Amino acid sequence: METRGIVSVDGIIELPETWIGNIEPETIHVQLTPIGVYQELFVSSIQYGAKVIIRNNAGGSIKAFYEVTADSKDLPVVDDVTCDI
Repeated sequence: METRGIVSVDGIIELPETWIGNIEPETIHVQLTPIGVYQELFVSSIQYGAKVIIRNNAGGSIKAFYEVTADSKDLPVVDDVTCDI
């Protein structure tokens, strides 16, 4: 699964609601590309697989493109006796 966009001054990336409970949180990968000027960006925390907090180590404002990817959880296999295939 993946999502992308622009993270602005607040430094918060809201992950899609469809991800909650459907991804493996330990596989979340965040890539950041600063816009306009050099920024010392880093992931401060990932909250409950629903929100990513970005900070600027230099203390300046934040404006960057982001791409977040994560692996989907394996869906359980359900035997359906009514299915012919």
